[in-house]
Amino acid sequence: MKTESNDSWKLLFTPDEDPYMNMAVDEVLVSRCSDSDNGLATIRFYTWKEPSCSIGYFQKIENVFTTLRENRIPVVRRPTGGGIVFHGNDITFSIVKRRVRDKMSGDISSFYKLIGESISRGLKELGFACSFYIPEEAVLSSESGKGNLRSRSTQHSVCSVTPAKYDILINGNKVAGYAARRSQDVILCQGYLDVYEIWKDKHNDSRLKMIDLLYENLVNSFKKIFGITLTSVWLSAEEEILAHQIKEKKYSRKKWNYRK
Repeated sequence: MKTESNDSWKLLFTPDEDPYMNMAVDEVLVSRCSDSDNGLATIRFYTWKEPSCSIGYFQKIENVFTTLRENRIPVVRRPTGGGIVFHGNDITFSIVKRRVRDKMSGDISSFYKLIGESISRGLKELGFACSFYIPEEAVLSSESGKGNLRSRSTQHSVCSVTPAKYDILINGNKVAGYAARRSQDVILCQGYLDVYEIWKDKHNDSRLKMIDLLYENLVNSFKKIFGITLTSVWLSAEEEILAHQIKEKKYSRKKWNYRK
């Protein structure tokens, strides 16, 4: 299923950046896509240089501090919504694409479903048994299911605790989630996938080997589900300089991260 008329996308992998640079690079990709009349969509995979957490654009910082009081790790505010996500062993991704005014790719819920199908396919290729989270099904499943939903709602600030529609579950636990932000002409979607503990228990492999395998399988599954071709690229020198400038002026500043 193709989601837009131009099915040639760029593929970028930027391993082990610091949390502020990770957000800055995504902003550069949005700017580049917006500035070009025929800007190609980009899917970027990345990892984290150190244990960190990202928080949603709309989160109140007092709630974040309450949740993180025992975790002295860097905090960065995302330009997208959602809750607190702890990073370190996960593989994270962003999708930047021009908005297309049609029923399928213009609808965020349908977009999330395509992402979920891509992640699910990649995980199943590696032997994971996973499923979508569908709120309606969770509510109807059992009275105990309703109780679980109520208890999760009290911890709504932590993204990994509270699944949303089309997030990915393994054994009832959320392992992947995503949030998007729409500007006038560009969509930025940021998501994460964390299966390291499950992988380590099953295979006793290193994080780096797991990331390599996830990357390879996710690239293939995104190509098939979205009906696209992917061409590997690197950040240009100009883009890297711009990302460092945005990092220093915005994402590494308390004014951005600790507002609200």
